[in-house]
Amino acid sequence: MYNDDENDFQYRYSGNDIPYNNGMSNNDMNDNTMNNNGINNNQAFSGTSYQYVNQNNNTKKKSKGFFKRAVCFVLAAVLFGVIAGSVMFGVNYAGGKIVGSRQPDATNVDIPTVSSNIANVSMSGITEDTNLSSSSRMDVEAVAAAALPAMVELNGTTKVSGSNYFGYGQTYEATSSGTGIIVGKSETELLIVTNAHVVDSIDNLKCVFSDGTSATCSVKGSKSDQDIAVAAVLLSDISSDTASSIAIAELVDSTDIKVGQQVVAIGNALGEGQSVTTGIISAKDRSITVNNVTFNGLIMTDAAINSGNSGGALLNSEGKVIAINFAKTSSDGVEGMAYSIPVSNVKDIIDSLMTKQTRSKVSADKAAYLGIAAVDITSSYASYYGYPVGILIRTVADNSAADKAGLETYDIIVGFDDQTVTTMSGLTKMLQYYEAGEKVTIDYYHMEGSEYVLKSTEVTLGSKN
Repeated sequence: MYNDDENDFQYRYSGNDIPYNNGMSNNDMNDNTMNNNGINNNQAFSGTSYQYVNQNNNTKKKSKGFFKRAVCFVLAAVLFGVIAGSVMFGVNYAGGKIVGSRQPDATNVDIPTVSSNIANVSMSGITEDTNLSSSSRMDVEAVAAAALPAMVELNGTTKVSGSNYFGYGQTYEATSSGTGIIVGKSETELLIVTNAHVVDSIDNLKCVFSDGTSATCSVKGSKSDQDIAVAAVLLSDISSDTASSIAIAELVDSTDIKVGQQVVAIGNALGEGQSVTTGIISAKDRSITVNNVTFNGLIMTDAAINSGNSGGALLNSEGKVIAINFAKTSSDGVEGMAYSIPVSNVKDIIDSLMTKQTRSKVSADKAAYLGIAAVDITSSYASYYGYPVGILIRTVADNSAADKAGLETYDIIVGFDDQTVTTMSGLTKMLQYYEAGEKVTIDYYHMEGSEYVLKSTEVTLGSKN
């Protein structure tokens, strides 16, 4: 749970049980409560309140008056019964229409090779009722049926620090859950876009497809300052049956979306598998600040976004992805304020990350070494001292890779090989995937006068040996 000082709102990423930078769990949220203020002890049910009426026994009233009141009471009861019966009929009828709506025909390309057997999301079953107003045309069932094969669960484990009963610090392993969207494939890999906080610092990352099968997943690259990442699954790890049951989603331009436009959100809510919610676009071009990082140009929606929905899709009436869900407002008394990253804002980043080399851990004797000792500048320190969030160098080893590249004490590293880094543990984990001798670009802040200036330098990674 995170606090936005400007709006006095609390925001949290919607990834389930995934710490972000400061080690706090994303399950740390306030329970929603029903507010009955102003009802004055009336009973409330389904939006309707009923009032108890105090009867005043007045024996001096004439019997004629009593008879008149009795007749009125009976007539009111009859009228109430008619209205209630009509309402229940309407609800049941609407429910029947929803359940009975047409699903799209399955579209599977019957090609034996795995790499060619993945279809694009089919729009054949998504229709619009021209007799309805433009705000009521979305066939939610058809959109969900078409898009669900392109959604995946992303599950893994992470290390979480805490205190035991006696107040001693301890580290334990926690599960993590999020969502991904299948957006393409290469000759060897299936490509999945998600939020950076869903996969950063996550071990044992697994991708669960719509048919329930799973495969090991690797991160190609991430940009934490945009909260976007691309992961990959080897096509050789996907069976032909699974390949024929999944689909590739289409990312579309989101600049022309309208406030009030209906949308569908799909995600691995609470880590319990894919679920579907619906709502409208409540606002455009909104900004929120999370962990001292400000995200601009966001879409606000009232579609329910919960823990585990991070990285999931916000879809238009054609079943196309217009935004990626990532955060919600969780302050007391605030409902229906979730935020999504428009595709138009991050399309170039996604395209770039999709082309990055997918790396595997190298042997310890070949692993890269930078040659620094550093401490983390967390969001709280950054806010208090005015530093950038990143890795503050405390010492640089003589003749090390960092020394040769010109990095100095008190420089703050924020990027490594076009990926955002915010912790020394995260940087150390990255280095396990690079061999000594490789050249990478490091982005860092250097103090000039009284302010930090962003710079870049090329580093030839060294060996610890």
